[in-house]
Amino acid sequence: MRRYGSLFDSAVHDEKTKRRFVRRAIDVNTNIPEATELELSGRLMTRLNCSQMTNFNTRSACAVRRRTFIAGAATLGVACFLSSFVSGCGVNDAHEATAADPKAKGGRPAPLVRVTQATKKTIRPRVVGVGTTTPRWMSIVASGADGVVSEFYVEQGDYVERSKPLAKLRMVSTDLGIAQQNAVLAERDQHLKELEAGSRSEDVEEAEAKMFAAEAIMKNTSDRLSRVKQLFDQKAINRDELDAAGERAEAGSQVHRAAKAVFERVKAGERKEVIEQARARVTAQREHVAFLEAEKGKRTTLAPFDGYVVQVQTFVGQWLSKGDPVLTLSMLDEIDVVVNVDQSDLKHVRLGSEARVHITGTDPADWTGKIVAVVPRSDWRQGSRNFPVEIRLNNQFFTADNQKRPVLKEGMIAEVTIEGEPVDVVLVPKDALVRTSRGTSIFTFAPSADDPKSGTTAQVSVELGTSEGKLIEVIPKPAPNGSAVKFDATSMVVTEGAERLRPFPQDVRIAEGTTPVEPPSEETAE
Repeated sequence: MRRYGSLFDSAVHDEKTKRRFVRRAIDVNTNIPEATELELSGRLMTRLNCSQMTNFNTRSACAVRRRTFIAGAATLGVACFLSSFVSGCGVNDAHEATAADPKAKGGRPAPLVRVTQATKKTIRPRVVGVGTTTPRWMSIVASGADGVVSEFYVEQGDYVERSKPLAKLRMVSTDLGIAQQNAVLAERDQHLKELEAGSRSEDVEEAEAKMFAAEAIMKNTSDRLSRVKQLFDQKAINRDELDAAGERAEAGSQVHRAAKAVFERVKAGERKEVIEQARARVTAQREHVAFLEAEKGKRTTLAPFDGYVVQVQTFVGQWLSKGDPVLTLSMLDEIDVVVNVDQSDLKHVRLGSEARVHITGTDPADWTGKIVAVVPRSDWRQGSRNFPVEIRLNNQFFTADNQKRPVLKEGMIAEVTIEGEPVDVVLVPKDALVRTSRGTSIFTFAPSADDPKSGTTAQVSVELGTSEGKLIEVIPKPAPNGSAVKFDATSMVVTEGAERLRPFPQDVRIAEGTTPVEPPSEETAE
């Protein structure tokens, strides 16, 4: 025996040949108990894959075990073959056994497997993910004016109420500008009052006196013209004197007319349009002063809402331009948990439905929220096909150090569970899955009519769905040739030994101790 083992170990170097030799050694000896055969076949892959280990000592020890196992298997096969030959079980006997059992073609028995029945169940699909808590509202409070910070009133972590001062810029030049414009406003306002009051009585009397004086001059020049005309008719004077007297009389009449107009204007006061112009100038100046007051108000930064200072970005003495950040303020009354959901699970997410959220380190730790948004965009440029789902929670508060403190804070890890609508699915044990580079598949088992312990397996390519404890939903894929796939809740699937089966139909035997028709219990599924 040792000789055969040594010859095998020294002559056969590649693992594929060793595997084939061991299988043949097992197949030749049909007297090996079924449990021993299943154990050897199942342990063979583990024994021969030790070469993939990276640790030197572990790999060396594993190599020794592998050589020992292969040598033992080879020795066992050779010994069984020699004993069968010596005892008279020759070639003719093997042919007779094959003829008696047509499933054992070429003398090789069918592989041993364990099977169980698939089950149909109504479940609520669950989408489980890990998310992050974020405040619903957060604002980077910025400076409304240019200037140097003269006062800063809060610290990071403080709770502030709406309209509470946060920071203040220097006000010297602003106050001087406002004082100047207030003086201009006062001057224009007094001018308007003067126009609205009308002419003074002294001005009216002066205009009236000038009108009477002009009237006297007009009357005198008119009388003188009459006398000159009489003298001219008597040819006592020449024409030039008559014309000169006429000019003086006309001038006196016009002077009286002008004095009378001035008197009427002074007596009536300023025109309505002039008063309205003055009133408009007063209004414009008043608005300008209000604008300067508003600009002054921008130099004091106020809290836009009740919230917590989560970041301070300036301090006393720093120059701030308009729009520069002062601090970051978060409103924590409502918390949004953002969790990324794979596109295959989006069908189970419904807007407005409830979701369970577990947050460790908080009291309480279990929360119930509502799905408020499914962002229709993934980070596909980075290769992700997950879509952000927002779940809103109502925060709770407690009092510590005379300040209002939140239970949920920004950046906490949250375990989210979303349940979909109830659906009927077909479940199989997770042990039935066979994963390869070509995808995931299962093997169905169809028992023969004469022997329920024997039957035929068929490979079915599947897609995975929702898991339920040790069970998982499987969805059959269409066959490559377009033929119908025979798989439903009544099908039996292979749970052990599937890794040794071929992708085409193959005869198998059920190992001892297996109840092929027993479906998984509810306790096992849970």
